[in-house]
Amino acid sequence: MVAANQSGQPDITIAPRGTIHLGGKSAEIYWFGRAHTDGDVVVLFPEDGVLAAGDMFTVGEGTPQLIDYAGGGSAKEWTATVEQVLKLDFDTVVPGHGGVVKKADMQSFRSSTQRLTQLVTDAVKAGKSRADVEAVMRTEFGWQDFHVQMALDGLINEMR
Repeated sequence: MVAANQSGQPDITIAPRGTIHLGGKSAEIYWFGRAHTDGDVVVLFPEDGVLAAGDMFTVGEGTPQLIDYAGGGSAKEWTATVEQVLKLDFDTVVPGHGGVVKKADMQSFRSSTQRLTQLVTDAVKAGKSRADVEAVMRTEFGWQDFHVQMALDGLINEMR
């Protein structure tokens, strides 16, 4: 476990790609752009065809896409970021939340991010109320109170 409140700056950076070697295996670290936050990275284990996606990708009930605007997240950019990730060579994905899945599940998630952006953009352009947009997010994307409190206002503002 890493001790909290460590002094000093990070001693490993990536821009936009880095590789580390652990126990005779390579781990490729990529930053493709904003999604859940502006610091989302994915880690590819090329020898195993496995991608660790973090909160850029979540699966399952109760784990809908959450745009962390305080952390620099972007619904508009999320789809393009996932598209770049999908160009990597992997079969299995470890999401930030939910069980281990296949690349096809991440492809479906990409479509969902695009749909979310389009629905909210259309609602904002049509002059729908905050309550109307909230209802869409709850019914179509499974947002709960936490998601609404954290991201709804930022999402509406970003889609203006």
